[in-house]
Amino acid sequence: MIVVCNNTTVSELVYRWIAGYEHPTTGKIVPGKLPIFRNEDGVHFFDKPNTLIIDSHQLESGERIDANFKKVFAREIEEYRKEYRKRFPGRDEPSDEDLLREVMNTVGKPGKLGENIKCVVSVSMLTEGWDVNTVTHILGVRAFSTQLLCEQVVGRALRRVDYTVNENGLLNEEYAEVYGVPFNFLRFEGNPPPIAPKVHHRVHALESRSQYEITFPRVFGYRYELNEGNLSAKFTEETMGRH
Repeated sequence: MIVVCNNTTVSELVYRWIAGYEHPTTGKIVPGKLPIFRNEDGVHFFDKPNTLIIDSHQLESGERIDANFKKVFAREIEEYRKEYRKRFPGRDEPSDEDLLREVMNTVGKPGKLGENIKCVVSVSMLTEGWDVNTVTHILGVRAFSTQLLCEQVVGRALRRVDYTVNENGLLNEEYAEVYGVPFNFLRFEGNPPPIAPKVHHRVHALESRSQYEITFPRVFGYRYELNEGNLSAKFTEETMGRH
């Protein structure tokens, strides 16, 4: 689920209402209103949050990344660092900002930093360039002044989940529920029954079987080595085929 807000004040209030928060005076946890998206159980905060708040300030500062987060996601962070080194050889280690971007870009992907995230509260951060394909609900808590902005926000829910064809050789229809976004293109009337996505099995390497890893050399280029010496031939009766 994506909740699109107009400013950071509104997004913080919505985030607290959904996920729960610690009361600034009493220090007690105030439970969130939506159980599936709560980040706490009423007594303690979960190690792996269900809801993420993201805006340009947090993305640039990485302020949502703390020591406990790095401890809980140690395995996922190390895998991301290995992938980062292969993707950007010679660069410095990924920063907290890079980790937060990776959380946002891997929402719903098993084995990744954003695997557990079910709800994203954002401030104009997900209008374009965000290719998560697990978005099923969008809530707009802001004014939408242009149709283009509506198209960009609704476009976050247009990534297909399942590309398996049915018995007719066609893709099954998929739906997303959109609230608060005045988007009139291809409106569907009625309440279609939800179709559960097929179970996908993640194939990945096991640390316990690292001895079976197959590696390939990285080829940087080719070099031709030619023998520059003079060629000579010596002919005999046998080589000339003389009888």
